[in-house]
Amino acid sequence: MLALRLPLRLAARAAPSHARLASPIVASSLSATREYRTKADGSADTKKPTKKTTKKSAAPISKSAQKKADAKAAYKLLSPEEKAEISATAKEAKKKEDIKLLKAQALAPPKYRQVNLWSIYIKENLAGKTGNGQATEHIKALAQDFRNITSREREHLNHLMTEHNAKSLREFQEWLNSHTPAQIKVANQARARLRKLGAEGKKSQFAPIKDARLLKRPSGPYLHYHMDRLASGDFRNVSTIDASKDISVEFKALSASEKKKYEDLAAKGLEKYLREHLEVYGYESPLASKPAKKALAEADAGVEPST
Repeated sequence: MLALRLPLRLAARAAPSHARLASPIVASSLSATREYRTKADGSADTKKPTKKTTKKSAAPISKSAQKKADAKAAYKLLSPEEKAEISATAKEAKKKEDIKLLKAQALAPPKYRQVNLWSIYIKENLAGKTGNGQATEHIKALAQDFRNITSREREHLNHLMTEHNAKSLREFQEWLNSHTPAQIKVANQARARLRKLGAEGKKSQFAPIKDARLLKRPSGPYLHYHMDRLASGDFRNVSTIDASKDISVEFKALSASEKKKYEDLAAKGLEKYLREHLEVYGYESPLASKPAKKALAEADAGVEPST
């Protein structure tokens, strides 16, 4: 009986030990449920919970940006008349700025003027006599005297005229040679724009600068035909407008074989122009990048290359 009870007592004593071992297992399993979520298949999801990010506040608007925004908002409140006035003012300001830039490109050559005997005679004899509103009377009197000048006086005037014209030409030529043909071309383009914009100044102030080095624009087939017909003498007593109308009708009526002569002339002229353009100005003409047919059509239409 004693032998049977001994194992029972040992078993009873061991029982509390097993109970104490069970509690850490339960605790660890509970802590695991806090750290991991269980997937649908029973496996643990090791993904850590995402942290909440706080949105950054917008950067403060700069003063210039705020000023533009305020101006834009104020513009929307204006009446159509006020908007039109603002637009006109802006266009005028843009025009003035363009004119200022174009004047810088237009260059300022020395005055080149060839005078005659009468101009020299007036300059010599009218000095100091234009006061009191009597210039007209003095000129009338000088005109009468000029008709009766002696051969010696005429010789003297011829000498002064020759000196003046030679000096004027020399100064202009020296100025011209100090600029490249490309610079003169740009200046003439700027002068053409100034004339179109109606820039203030004398009519001759923005006249084209004459330079023998500049290339003439190539002629298209029609212009070759036009010059050929005028040279024939058939339109000698016909006005320029009427002659141009008749020549235009004639050219349109030409057959393809008849036009080919003038198309070939135009093609050769274009080829020569493109070659000389590179030599004279130092860069290719814009016409070089266009098909020959289009380039010749622009030549006929009088389209001036932009550069």
